[in-house]
Amino acid sequence: MDDTAATMSCAGPPMYPQVFGKYVLERELARGGMARVVLATLRGAGGFEKKLVVKQIRDELAYDAEWVRRFVEEAKTTVSLSHPNIVPVYELGVEQGTYFLAMELVSGLTVSQLLKEGAPLSPEEGAYVGIEVCRALDYAHRRMDVVHRDVTPRNVMIDDEGQVKVIDFGIAAPSEVAGHEVFGSPGHMPPEQIAGRKLGPATDIFAVAVCLMEAWRGKAPFRRATPALCEEAMRAPHPKPSDADPRLIPLDDIIGRAMSLDPSARPQHADDLGKPLRKFLAGVDAGDLARTLGDRVRETRARLAEKLAEATATSMRPRAPSLGDAGTKTFAARGEVSVWTKSEPPPGVAKKIAPKAMPTPLTPIVPIDTRRLPRSVPPPPVAPVAPVVAAPEAVIPDVIETVATRPLERGVRSKPERGLRVASVVALGAGLVAVALFALSRENPPPSASPQVVATSTPSPNATPTPTSTPTPTSTPTPTSTPTPTPTPLAPPSATSSLAHLALLADPATRVSIDGIARGSCPIRDLTLDPGTHEVRFTFQPTGESSGERVALRAGERITIRADFSSATPTIRVQR
Repeated sequence: MDDTAATMSCAGPPMYPQVFGKYVLERELARGGMARVVLATLRGAGGFEKKLVVKQIRDELAYDAEWVRRFVEEAKTTVSLSHPNIVPVYELGVEQGTYFLAMELVSGLTVSQLLKEGAPLSPEEGAYVGIEVCRALDYAHRRMDVVHRDVTPRNVMIDDEGQVKVIDFGIAAPSEVAGHEVFGSPGHMPPEQIAGRKLGPATDIFAVAVCLMEAWRGKAPFRRATPALCEEAMRAPHPKPSDADPRLIPLDDIIGRAMSLDPSARPQHADDLGKPLRKFLAGVDAGDLARTLGDRVRETRARLAEKLAEATATSMRPRAPSLGDAGTKTFAARGEVSVWTKSEPPPGVAKKIAPKAMPTPLTPIVPIDTRRLPRSVPPPPVAPVAPVVAAPEAVIPDVIETVATRPLERGVRSKPERGLRVASVVALGAGLVAVALFALSRENPPPSASPQVVATSTPSPNATPTPTSTPTPTSTPTPTSTPTPTPTPLAPPSATSSLAHLALLADPATRVSIDGIARGSCPIRDLTLDPGTHEVRFTFQPTGESSGERVALRAGERITIRADFSSATPTIRVQR
């Protein structure tokens, strides 16, 4: 992803709509191991608009020189294909470093989606799909000399009217099979394709037979967890169509020969497989089958739309902040947590429970607010009395810190209330020390403090004796002579000047962790951290690739870190 693409993604999720060359990308439809499929709009003069599909090739494949060469050569051929059973490709291009195809938008589902959401196809429905696929392959083999190489249920589409269309001609995804990379899907490729030998029409015929067996049975005959297990199942006895339904007995022979491991034993042309399928449907109206399949596609799409709406509604319900949210939010955004804790929580969220009071000690020491006492009266001695409520600004915090609201990184507390609380504690401590010293001096006066009495005359019996002097401790100050400390608010430190700020930019499918703590998905505009050295790691979820960088941060510094997984080797750039 270049700087332009990174700038576009800074808006944060959702990443759509966005401008991609002459197209406006609306939303992502699907994502696979080879590419992501996006609904797009082509706009022209006079308000012209056309909905289509933009298929963006995976970045790591688009920057592989050999893959790009083969992709471009074969895509040029597929652009020239024109057949009712082949989805037309309008354009092959590259934009922002990403290779893409612009294709027709088919309002329908793949055979793979139909099987996943419902029952297997009936014998007649499967044969009808096989006939249409063979027509598309026969045209591509004869007219354009193009081998599909990846005829699977996910590359065969059925629209709302029951029309069958084949997609991705000559654009098979790479797979690691038999110790080397080949293009195709394990479990659907014949032995010659796995071995990397020359391919021909018989290669696609093998894949069509396997695809029909999956459509009738509901599961692939050779697909297993690993390529080695796929090859082992392929060399074992093959299943027959009649195992799924006895009405398919007439097709056991032709499907068995089409799945032969020897290419010369298979039908050599796609029409050689299509003819027995058409004979099987003799007397069945193809229009009725198309309408039946179209109705099934519409019903399945409606169910999927309902599931999507329910999932979207569930994900948009309000919820309380979580630990993960605190980790990915900035200081500014975490202010929302403070507002949430002060106000009534939204519906469906549990109310905040006040923290439990500390247990009373055996000899309680109750803090006294010395500011409310007259300056001339000494503070009373410590005694177990009822608690006295202190000043609100000195005792009651504005936010009760819990696991949900505590930030993962250590932030600088900058509220003035913190300074008042510290000053109050200092004042309280000074007052208690003064009380203790005063009580001690009353019980044990120092030797140098001897009382002196001077009498001017003999006291009269009727006179009231009046002492002219009182014991004065010379070494201990009296409580009245010690001024009560007045709380002085401390100047709040500046969080902006003492923290470092990070901007983390990458593809929205990239997740970030700092010092082993997950911080969410890119882009992250402003993340504040303590100064020092931190380990920043990016992980691109579609491919599982990960790359990290140790970054030294200084107080008040602003740094932008960009991760790029579009090339064969991930790169990370640090901009100060």
